[in-house]
Amino acid sequence: MDTTAVILGGGYAGVMAANRLAGHGIRVRLATPEPRFTERIRLHEFAAGTRADATVSFSSLLHPDVELIRGTAVKIDAGEHRVQLSGGTHLDYDWLVYAVGSGSSSVPAGTLAPDRLDGARAARQRLSTLQPGDAVAVVGGGLTAVELAAETARAHPGNPVTLYAAGLVVPHFSAGARAGVLRSLQRAGIAVRQQAVKEGNVPAAAAVLWCTGFGVPDLAARSGLPVDSAGRLTVDSSLRVPGHGRIFGAGDAAVITAPGYGYLPQTCATAMPMGAEAASNILRSRAGAPLPAHSSGFLGQCVSLGRSDGAVQLLHAGYTPRRIHLHGKAAAMLKEVLCRMTLRWIRGEARRSGGYTWPAGPRMKPVSPVMQQV
Repeated sequence: MDTTAVILGGGYAGVMAANRLAGHGIRVRLATPEPRFTERIRLHEFAAGTRADATVSFSSLLHPDVELIRGTAVKIDAGEHRVQLSGGTHLDYDWLVYAVGSGSSSVPAGTLAPDRLDGARAARQRLSTLQPGDAVAVVGGGLTAVELAAETARAHPGNPVTLYAAGLVVPHFSAGARAGVLRSLQRAGIAVRQQAVKEGNVPAAAAVLWCTGFGVPDLAARSGLPVDSAGRLTVDSSLRVPGHGRIFGAGDAAVITAPGYGYLPQTCATAMPMGAEAASNILRSRAGAPLPAHSSGFLGQCVSLGRSDGAVQLLHAGYTPRRIHLHGKAAAMLKEVLCRMTLRWIRGEARRSGGYTWPAGPRMKPVSPVMQQV
């Protein structure tokens, strides 16, 4: 194998990319600081104490030809095709997939951010030591905050939970679906306040769980690669970094800047297709084939509201709501099925490269010649 592909990041995008590249006569090296794969879609369960573990072994997910390397990338030298790892070691590459994922943005002192494994572990510990009547505050109105608030309230019924949302709760849901989610939160005993919370006015509670959005590592910026205002690696519609034809980006830490892609959220349902497509485009590049524009879309969004409650919002491909939505135990069961399917899709790709498929994205509007020049 005289060609080496290095994958930075062992999350949903990185693992999917590694599995798709394996078995094609390429040396595939996956670099990650984590000893095990984290199921981020399970972290609300782990933090609340209703799930014993939110990790699985990489060996159960990766193609046997993928070389797993424990280490954190500290710099990418695109000119030399080299990645510097913590501890002084380095990895040379012919192709690179940047899939370093995301974590919490700035977090006020005294709060916990359970959207990453270490933060979820700290939140789990804090919640386990609460005394009856101790209050819990969850800050944020998105999926992470709602799932965590519901799971916590049902797992700790003796502790009042308040959800602080700066705007609408689950804002991408239809009004009817959102009303159903709010009813579920009310049944769980959760108080919902539409109130912006900033560092200077953190709620007084025994545990404050911060779920206001994802930040990304500054690796791309520190390496002189193009980034957007949030620090995400910018890629074109083929997921390739402009001016760096050997580097592709996928997952939360990458953003497609071509017109029409603003609908893609930072979710595993976005990351996995991007990881697979980035790998496919490396294979196409090696074969001298043209690179298609990435297309991925959505069918629905499932939300866990406890072990026996949930909501499902059917979506148009462009992540906008349809009129149909489902609530209750059936929605919770569907959510659980899809969580389990996520690992099955990753393992299926390890068994057969190219086996994973996904819904197509929305039809893109034609770009005028003037905009193409821009």
